[in-house]
Amino acid sequence: MGLGIRNSLSKLGRIRRSWFARRYLVASIGPGCDLRPGCVIEGGKPAPGQPHKGIILGEGVVLYPGVVLTTDAYSAESGISIGDGTWINRNTLIQGSGGVTIGRDVLFGPAAIVWSSGHRIDASESPILGQGLTFAPVVIEDGAWIGAGAIILPGVRIGAGAVVGAGSVVTKDVPPRAIVAGNPAQVIKVRGES
Repeated sequence: MGLGIRNSLSKLGRIRRSWFARRYLVASIGPGCDLRPGCVIEGGKPAPGQPHKGIILGEGVVLYPGVVLTTDAYSAESGISIGDGTWINRNTLIQGSGGVTIGRDVLFGPAAIVWSSGHRIDASESPILGQGLTFAPVVIEDGAWIGAGAIILPGVRIGAGAVVGAGSVVTKDVPPRAIVAGNPAQVIKVRGES
């Protein structure tokens, strides 16, 4: 496993938070990132020989208080990559066990969840805990907006410029520029069309 430190980063100043994250928690951090007090990064920097990709933050990424980025070494695809200029609002959880790729200039409302793994449920007579895990990558393309409280489930691709309405549960791919809402999320409009 990576360093395995859970660190709120809240006791360090902005420059020291970025230095600490770069040195101990994040595989790569771009210039101008703003890691606000209270954000949490877990398992983001792989140890030598470890199969996962770690956590990569592009230039100018902003993580608000309460944001949690977490990965593990269960899968070679495990990791989180966040593109330049992306803002992730308060209390958002991004779980990268199956791999999460977030493009440039993506906006997250507060309390969103991005999940890239789950538990197997094949054998009805066995406890779920002992059945193993499933992994499926999540991709959120450039310029998308993920509304407050939205949940993005494993294996989903959110197209460029798409909008996911607040509280939506996204279970399948969202086309570029589509506006989706509901549980499960459905296309209600396409941006730029009357």
